[in-house]
Amino acid sequence: MCRLVDGGAAGHIACPTSRHRSNQSAREIEKFSSFANTWWDARSNPLVGMNPVRVSFIRDTATKLMQSPPHKPLKEVRVLDVGSGGGLLTESLSRLGATLVVGLDASEHVVQAARAHSFHSNSKLQSPVEYYGGTTVEQFATQWKDKPLFDVVTCLEVIEHVPEPESLLQAAASLLKPNGVLFVSTINRTLKSYGLAILAAEYLTGKVPLGTHDWNQFRSPDEVDRMVCGDMTRMKPIDRRGMVLNPPFVNMDWRLCEQDTDVNWIGAYRKR
Repeated sequence: MCRLVDGGAAGHIACPTSRHRSNQSAREIEKFSSFANTWWDARSNPLVGMNPVRVSFIRDTATKLMQSPPHKPLKEVRVLDVGSGGGLLTESLSRLGATLVVGLDASEHVVQAARAHSFHSNSKLQSPVEYYGGTTVEQFATQWKDKPLFDVVTCLEVIEHVPEPESLLQAAASLLKPNGVLFVSTINRTLKSYGLAILAAEYLTGKVPLGTHDWNQFRSPDEVDRMVCGDMTRMKPIDRRGMVLNPPFVNMDWRLCEQDTDVNWIGAYRKR
């Protein structure tokens, strides 16, 4: 059972590995575990190039909603990063001034890589970071039913890799405190996304390893809105942006775009 261990303002979450049947794919876990050693290599992981625009969206949204200073938009905030992988986003959230950042991933192997990188001189962590591998957000939420823990939960580039994305998103929302914010990013299911995210990225340029994505698992903003904003979750959408590659595409230079959500997009939802 997970438990909150008192440690002052931050505290920490105690959560042992769970192996029970859950919303996860053994194939996906094996696939991402194989990327563990190259997670921080921009030549192998396109998320390294995308991460600054994801962080920019989170920073700007948090600054506006929480009226926090721009240099520390997550000041006095507890954050859960669902599908944290090798810690790319998790470490960035720490540098935004959070009181505590928890990284959660179904792959124990990539979490081991994340823990190792947190001791690297380039990590520059500014708040405590804790990682839990081999467990899902549903399993985590079951231990904390009716006791929300976090002010911010992130689920970035995760829902396209699980069998039941609605289950994941509702479990994530259940862990939010009132007025907490859920950040979700994924890929829209359009012909354009098939051409760019699969044909071009995986087969033509090799920027993404073959088999990383399944077009049928992509979700439109409207679909995600319906998954997140049910009566039980008390969530409402508050902002959305596309994440667009600037030409030449080989440079992996990303920007936020309000109009173009045809491929990659990121959204924010607030708990009423």
